[in-house]
Amino acid sequence: MLLLGAVLFYLSNPCVLFPHGLGILSFASLVPVFLCVRNSSFKDVWLKGFLYGALSYALYCYWLYSFNPLTMLIAILFYSVILSFVFLLLKASDTFSKKYSFFFQAVVWCAYEYVKTLGFLGFSYGIIGYTQWKNSILLQNASWGGVWSLSLFCALLCAVLCFFITERKIFVKKIPVLLSLAYLCFCLTWGGISLSKEKNRALLNKDFVKVVCVQNNTDSSKYGVDVYKRDIANLKSLTASALKEHPDTKIVIWPETAVVPPVEYHYGKRTDSARLSIITDLLEFIEGCDCVFVIGNQRTIESGLYSTQDFNSALIFNPSKNNIIPPQPFHYEKVHLVPFVEHFPYKKMFPSLYKALLNGSSQMWTAGNEYMVFEENGLKFSTPICFEDTFGNDCRNFVLMGARCLFNLSNDSWSKSVPCQNQHLAMATFRCVENRICAARSTASGTTAFVDSCGNVVSETEPFEKNYLAAEVPVQDKNFKITFYTKHGDFLAKIILLCAVLIETSFLLRRFFCRRHGNQLLKLKHKICHYRA
Repeated sequence: MLLLGAVLFYLSNPCVLFPHGLGILSFASLVPVFLCVRNSSFKDVWLKGFLYGALSYALYCYWLYSFNPLTMLIAILFYSVILSFVFLLLKASDTFSKKYSFFFQAVVWCAYEYVKTLGFLGFSYGIIGYTQWKNSILLQNASWGGVWSLSLFCALLCAVLCFFITERKIFVKKIPVLLSLAYLCFCLTWGGISLSKEKNRALLNKDFVKVVCVQNNTDSSKYGVDVYKRDIANLKSLTASALKEHPDTKIVIWPETAVVPPVEYHYGKRTDSARLSIITDLLEFIEGCDCVFVIGNQRTIESGLYSTQDFNSALIFNPSKNNIIPPQPFHYEKVHLVPFVEHFPYKKMFPSLYKALLNGSSQMWTAGNEYMVFEENGLKFSTPICFEDTFGNDCRNFVLMGARCLFNLSNDSWSKSVPCQNQHLAMATFRCVENRICAARSTASGTTAFVDSCGNVVSETEPFEKNYLAAEVPVQDKNFKITFYTKHGDFLAKIILLCAVLIETSFLLRRFFCRRHGNQLLKLKHKICHYRA
């Protein structure tokens, strides 16, 4: 059962065997988990949870090994421990109510998925709702409930299947079953109606901005002046070809840290002639193009006599605003950093671990503190960097501030994995539906893509090749309306979490009360039975 559950979890997500994943398998992926919990005791269920976590995340996140084996080991151990605790909660739900335990377990599971996205260790990969990124009808429910509406859909469907398997009844008049079926019908109906409405709304957009996304297929594990020269030469060549083919281009987007040497720092310091030469050549190229450039770059700021702060940034250059030479770009500094890889706040508590991370492939950054919105050629956009578009609340903040399109700058080349890139793309499609905006993704090696407001991938490049994409992005201010999700955020996930807490608290209180007053209740029960007799 554990192995079957882990394999279903793996296959339902983008993987080696199925690049886009078999999303339909997620409708049964939790069935083995729930049944395994039912046939376990409190003494061994935690161990099964540990094994399930190790199996499922070793399969799902195998690509972390390419980045850093230590990072992969930390991820597997972390989720093994977490899932051992989750399995205990699932067993508590099963003990609380045998008849309807599967539905309680579905709620607990969705609550766990929400909790695992919070705080420093927040990680959105592996949420069951993301398996439906190719299901256009179900995907539309993200506009009101985010990915959590789809996670609840999958979990409840698994609960219904478990109920029918154990009860062996097809037609039942049980409130949890009926409520679950009603929710499933609601999601299907809402999805179909809202998909039709959004397609009609998109047809009303008359103003468009031509955008080009460049994919230079770099190897992010290599460093040095010669590598930086080669990368920028490739970016310039691809951009020149794109502008020649699409002369009406208004905005060009380069990937995350496409330019490694800090542009403003080296231009101002002028102490490193090799890097200064690279940057001067780059700025002259940008100035010679009649369009806006959005490029990924490390932004270095002196914070003391011998110290600097490094930010993972997006720089915006506009020839018409004279901010190229000398470089005075508009900029956004990445707010939500990747745990262990880009940010580790406990280096004083765990100096050995911090040193091991630095000796690997980790690049520690300083976090930005402000969500930014830019406006060029009438288009208001924001630039979430890589990991940030895997979090609904982060992208929602951009839209609340006025963004009407997302330009995501990513670099997943380190993974050397198509499934990793597609897992990232799957989450990006949800951000578009949640906020009813389009997204242009420029990545180092894949997946560079354009996604419409319905979550459809309109066009994409082949992974691990030099290429570019051009598309017309709608200027949406006239017909734009804030979605329910944009306005209220992860309200559904918070309700699910509250319900899970109430379920588990009720079980604990009941168990405590029964232990303390069990004998009195038993005597009272015998008296009632005797009286009835």
